[in-house]
Amino acid sequence: MQHNFGRRGGFTEEEHAQSTNLRRNVDCLKSSHEEADTRMVLHAVHTTAHNVVVMTRNTDVILLLIYHFSKMKCSHLWVMSGTARDTKYIPVHDICRKLMPEQVSHLLAFHAITGCDSTSKLASITEVEAWKAFSGTNCELLGRLGQSPLEEDVLSNVEKFVVKLYKVDSSITCSNDARSYLFEAVRKPEFLPPTTDALRLHIKRCNYQVCVWENAHIPKPSLPRLQDCGWIVQREQVVPRLITLDPIPKTCPEIVVCHCKGHCNTKNFSCRKANVSCIKLCTSCKRSCLNSGDTQ
Repeated sequence: MQHNFGRRGGFTEEEHAQSTNLRRNVDCLKSSHEEADTRMVLHAVHTTAHNVVVMTRNTDVILLLIYHFSKMKCSHLWVMSGTARDTKYIPVHDICRKLMPEQVSHLLAFHAITGCDSTSKLASITEVEAWKAFSGTNCELLGRLGQSPLEEDVLSNVEKFVVKLYKVDSSITCSNDARSYLFEAVRKPEFLPPTTDALRLHIKRCNYQVCVWENAHIPKPSLPRLQDCGWIVQREQVVPRLITLDPIPKTCPEIVVCHCKGHCNTKNFSCRKANVSCIKLCTSCKRSCLNSGDTQ
């Protein structure tokens, strides 16, 4: 027996479920899911067919099916993708066999952190680079993302994973420190890692999304409040909260990175002229001068 299904139009009633066979009871498929992506997974888990074909071109759905395949009763699960002229069938069952168990269990967390339909992409990190980092031992750092409440150690571990993507010194585990380390090397500021403040809000949004995905097999899952997960409500619209701290401290209205080759001890030096202390990003002195906050 084979079961084919894909996305179609919805019903006015949010939790309504209906079968083409009017005598079939589908009350177990009545769900509170907002997205068709997770509803498709719920249907795939529920069906008793040996062969299931899901019609979609959405990457999120494919990864959801990989993650939830172990809960399904089918032996073969295919994704029908591509176009009418160039149809492709992706064997989800084969992909699951090739991936390591820990990769499957952390796959949704990886997808959310590196960018999906509802979360932003990390600046200057390619999909290939991210997958290489994930395929090693680093995937364990994404463990427990998707749980509520989000624990501090989970936040710290995910931050460590993101920092590793930027290939900084192995001793660096904080995103702010990674920004300082890469400041001279990058061509544009937007290529830098996010601030720790911005990254932690991103992680909170990812945690919510993973929570939604991992509970796709449950018709009416219990989810945390969006406002507690890095979002705010503005004019009845849910939007990401990007920062909670000022990007530049109010006590530092002007940042001057000097290239002085000396002790930075007279007004001839750009830092002294601007009346600011040297910082670690100064090319030559790196605060080992007479103009660092420690020596004044």
